[in-house]
Amino acid sequence: MVKPEPPFVSSEVERRADLGEGVSTSLDTNGSGSRTPHRFLALDSLRGIAALFIVFYHMGDFGWISGWMPFRSGWMAVEFFFVLSGFVIAMSYGERLAKGYPRGTFLLIRLGRVFPLHLAVVAGFTLLEFTVFRPVLEESHGLLEWVRGTFLLDAFAPGAGNFYAPVSWAVGAEMVLYALSALLFGRGLLGTCIAIALALLGAWGMWAHIQTWGFGFLLQRSLFDFAIGVLAWRIHQRLSGVEPGAALLTVLEIVVAGLALWLFWVPGKNGAWVLLAAPLFAAMVLVFARDRGLVARALHWRPFQTLGQLSFALFMVHLVWIILPNRFGPRLFEAMGHADWVRPGHQWFGLNSMAPPPAVATAISLALLAGALGTAWLAWRFIEEPARHWTKRFAPPAK
Repeated sequence: MVKPEPPFVSSEVERRADLGEGVSTSLDTNGSGSRTPHRFLALDSLRGIAALFIVFYHMGDFGWISGWMPFRSGWMAVEFFFVLSGFVIAMSYGERLAKGYPRGTFLLIRLGRVFPLHLAVVAGFTLLEFTVFRPVLEESHGLLEWVRGTFLLDAFAPGAGNFYAPVSWAVGAEMVLYALSALLFGRGLLGTCIAIALALLGAWGMWAHIQTWGFGFLLQRSLFDFAIGVLAWRIHQRLSGVEPGAALLTVLEIVVAGLALWLFWVPGKNGAWVLLAAPLFAAMVLVFARDRGLVARALHWRPFQTLGQLSFALFMVHLVWIILPNRFGPRLFEAMGHADWVRPGHQWFGLNSMAPPPAVATAISLALLAGALGTAWLAWRFIEEPARHWTKRFAPPAK
């Protein structure tokens, strides 16, 4: 997995205002006082880079690339997703909800944007369960786990992990945030106070390491991150009249990117570090939303933009390219006469069931990334995009 505010925002913003899509459009006021759409291209690319951090994190310490220290903290990139989600939803729906945009329609549109791809992932893993895991690997996963994953209940679990829907907790948390947005945007001081209380409750839960069904770390972090993202949008609005030069923005971009890299590099982090990560990512959003520094301009490069476009689909499908190699890689190495490339015992995380030489491991990790990106493109092209077009029919006409 937070949301913004201006009245009418282009359909491009709606297309991108969710966990996986990048962000993308603010409203600029031209000399005549009318509003015109403007995409946040650098933020799109940063979302794609955050998705790469998550992919390499899930591969484990495997080869030169995924073993790089910042990638070993890649789980924190999800915080950037939720902060950015808060910024975008506030931007694209906050003021509209306050002015009477149908709240039920908002929820239906958001559900329609993320749920079809989620269901496709569940269907794919269910097929693998009965064609590969049970008959071939003699590994079974229960019905309760399927129910939790399918209906997005893992957002309320103490920790992540569901075979049928490996990242469903994040989609479920996003839906909780959408529901809270529908309830609280436009409710004045009462809505603001409730939102602040929920954010502080999430922060306290992470600081005190509260882990319980219904209010575990997963939900706590999303509540806090989303609220920080909404706050970032408020600040962005207040600073809209300030026009820093490209040189200053370049310096700020380098500083916040360097701090983010340092944060990922620090070893031994726990959930309480989210309390530092979310404000830092909010600062990144504020700086790169200006889209005028040299680093931001570099992020306009088409490959970065494509990665941002595929970020949600990549987040949703990449684990199939990790779980299957985890199970079948050792068998393949043994058949090739490389039993010494197999780690003993059951190593279920990432690609840790295998231990080939670093050069071989790196080549494997890059090949799996290519497979994940290809699958993400197919999911985006044939599931995510059609679902987006389908949900547009529920949107009230622009005024």
